[in-house]
Amino acid sequence: MTIVADLHVHTTASDGLYSPEEVVKLAARKGLQALAVTDHDTVDGIKEAQLTGEKVGIEVWPGIELSTEYEDSEIHLLGFGIDPDAVSLFTLLSRLRESRFERTEKIVAVLKKMDYQITMEEILQEAGNAAPGRAHIARLLVKKGYRKNVPEVFATLLDKGQPAYVKRYKITPQEAIATIRAAGGAACWAHPGLAKKDHLLALFIKYGLHGIEVFHPDHSNAAEKKYLSLAQEPGLLITGGSDFHGKEMGSARDLGASGLNAARYQSFKKFMHKIKRI
Repeated sequence: MTIVADLHVHTTASDGLYSPEEVVKLAARKGLQALAVTDHDTVDGIKEAQLTGEKVGIEVWPGIELSTEYEDSEIHLLGFGIDPDAVSLFTLLSRLRESRFERTEKIVAVLKKMDYQITMEEILQEAGNAAPGRAHIARLLVKKGYRKNVPEVFATLLDKGQPAYVKRYKITPQEAIATIRAAGGAACWAHPGLAKKDHLLALFIKYGLHGIEVFHPDHSNAAEKKYLSLAQEPGLLITGGSDFHGKEMGSARDLGASGLNAARYQSFKKFMHKIKRI
């Protein structure tokens, strides 16, 4: 399958390694037609990406990825076609940004007690203009030689159940879906195969969910078929993307490694134009 649209991409505005401009130019070099900038809890990279897209001929969809919690499980919601300047979105993102700083400080305190020599100042330098997060902590620990790579840091320290894991402030799926819709966007369940909570789909549809991310590097072929079926029956929007952060996550999450082919991207665009007229 030839991928023409990667609709799940992160930049340095959150925890990606490439700037919005660099990501869009990379997409052009790879022959993609479109991508969606879906940074975690921020819209700061969208305008730069769109301006670059206009120059190099890449269609850039304004998006976001929001982390929520339900039934003690982490549920991620993607928003597509949002208005980055929506007041409701700004209010929520301000709250989430503050919580990221608070959580990072707590994780640093835990790691210091475990004799890891890192400081909040170093993490903020690693994060640049983005709000700090676990990925920035992981990269710093790798640079300091404590672990071989970022996945190893998460698996041994930062993932849920590991010694340096700290709960973060979470919103509910209902709040995330409502916020995305209020910002004029389409709300989609990101990589549902990771949550293993398929029974929640009907509830999320009642909340106003528009679609499902069917195509994702962490979905097996069997999972893709299952979610494709679950999406088609109620007429949900079908999306897909690589969840690109940078080379550290391996080739499976390389830009354009997962996403939509030409026919599915046209269906995506028709769906988006339809809800934008409502």
